[in-house]
Amino acid sequence: MWYKHPRYLNAKKRFIKESNASTLGNLSSHLPKIIFICGGDEKKCHNREKIESYLDRYHSKLLHFRAEYAWAEMSSVVSKSNTNALDLEKWLAGFSDAVVILVESFGTVAELGAFSISDPLRKKLLPILDKKFQNDDSFINTGPIRWVDNDSVYKPSVYTDFSTILTCMPEVVSRLEAKTVYKSRDLEDRFGNLEFSRKELMFFILYIVTALGPISAKEICDISHSIIDYGKGAKHKNEISFILSLCIALRLVEFTVIDETKLFTCVDYVKLYRHESTKRALRLSQHLRARCLSDLLLIPEFNETLRKVDKNVA
Repeated sequence: MWYKHPRYLNAKKRFIKESNASTLGNLSSHLPKIIFICGGDEKKCHNREKIESYLDRYHSKLLHFRAEYAWAEMSSVVSKSNTNALDLEKWLAGFSDAVVILVESFGTVAELGAFSISDPLRKKLLPILDKKFQNDDSFINTGPIRWVDNDSVYKPSVYTDFSTILTCMPEVVSRLEAKTVYKSRDLEDRFGNLEFSRKELMFFILYIVTALGPISAKEICDISHSIIDYGKGAKHKNEISFILSLCIALRLVEFTVIDETKLFTCVDYVKLYRHESTKRALRLSQHLRARCLSDLLLIPEFNETLRKVDKNVA
């Protein structure tokens, strides 16, 4: 690898120097809202796809993902550590601003019930239900829905005609854009000397990957430690490794294995940087990347790896 090459070290030093607290303030001040969307099996239930297409076309500043991509990655952590289900719920709540649940299958009913039990997630839930069952004295209406409607900032739950699902979207989007879940900085996990939230830390890691990728997790941890004093020790490294895995699950980042080392590259710049606030971060990251490439492109091994990564991503 080229990580000890003088030109790489020069590029790395420049990046660290220019990524100061003042610079990173623009990164963390006005991040886009992250919306996780839960829905039924896409082979049988098509309303979620319609909602996603609607958001992409008319409200692209809302950064949305399918919740199961994140949940699958989070669940895989359980088999490798002592993490429990409560930690998974805390993680999902930490990364998201809202969780929209399209209650259209047994699976989504189960998700509604599970998420409504979690205090931090319940405040972020916005269930969408079939209006045919609005007046039913059912467990769903008298249990989790009533609980969510008491506590969620996006309340009340939305009942609509599932055959014309998009008719409810102006109301849904209005709530998602207008309301925010305010969290106490004392109660929430904070990372590094800039006290990033878990969501801010994810965007900070993406900022590094965008500027210096393809890059290894080890280098990301080292650079993160140099900039925000976060990245040393097993706990810090595991958190960053988890974030990288989540970014892959959310299809923002891809990795290529070179010499038995995973190298990470940002692949979906359109989704990641179409919000106005992240466009500013992208311009800064691209500016720093251009300056770093003036050194990196003179390293033959880096050039060869970049070609392999581009080929694999394509």
